[in-house]
Amino acid sequence: MMILNEEKYAKDLLLGKNKDVKSAIKKIGYITRYNLHVLGKDDNENYVSTVKWMTKHQDNFDESAYSNAISNAIKGAKKRVFYNIDSIIVTKNELEKIKSLENIREEKVLFVLLCMAKQQALSIGFTDGLVRYTITDLCKMARISVPADDREYILHDILVKNLISCPKKNDTKCLMVNFIDGDGDAELVLNEIDCQELVYIYLQWKNGKGFKRCKSCGRLMRSKGSKDICAYCEQSPRDTTHIWCIDCGDIIEISPFATEVCRCEPCNSIYQRQRNAIKNKAYRDRIKDKS
Repeated sequence: MMILNEEKYAKDLLLGKNKDVKSAIKKIGYITRYNLHVLGKDDNENYVSTVKWMTKHQDNFDESAYSNAISNAIKGAKKRVFYNIDSIIVTKNELEKIKSLENIREEKVLFVLLCMAKQQALSIGFTDGLVRYTITDLCKMARISVPADDREYILHDILVKNLISCPKKNDTKCLMVNFIDGDGDAELVLNEIDCQELVYIYLQWKNGKGFKRCKSCGRLMRSKGSKDICAYCEQSPRDTTHIWCIDCGDIIEISPFATEVCRCEPCNSIYQRQRNAIKNKAYRDRIKDKS
């Protein structure tokens, strides 16, 4: 999947609504950044809160094994603010270029690379179509299943057609997408939900049929069969009456309509006292300045 609203993605992770992230290091990265940039916690509060959350929700978590990783993530969080991208725009010229490959595997891979390049231009600041990738994630997002030894051949076949190229200094796993059309008319405008199934978006555009929206989450899914719920929602049923407290990680029961609740009562009391103290201090400072 491709993330457009990183703050929402991190919050859903903290609340237990996002089960996509398996790596403990990635979880620590999102949690420490959310604690800093959204909740305004200092380094010590950030560390304690992260350890509490990971202890409750990460299997086999050992603070001593991850202590340095958490401390480094807290330091690095200061330089990594959350990005929020409204949409990814794909033009008709870009789509026609991809379609001209006339090879479905190459088309799917190239469409994913194009969307990743546009997302990373906005989220990281990459220019000239530069895109960072791993071949495993690329094939997963492109929904192609080939032996590991054959995956690079797909990229090679696209590369010899000059639609992608290698940067001169290729120290990291990067490519350059060479056909980005910044001035063309928008043919596809991809939102957060669309980016969950990029390849289905492309195939729907190319074939004009064969897909429908999941009635639960809105993802595109194949229209074969009578099911209206995608496999993701079937395997991960959503419990709308329980969330994880974003401060301590405790499981709390909420009303299905309480969409703004994100803390247990003890943590919320502490948060409200701290927020009121800040407001009162700001008010006193304003009165003092006027006098």
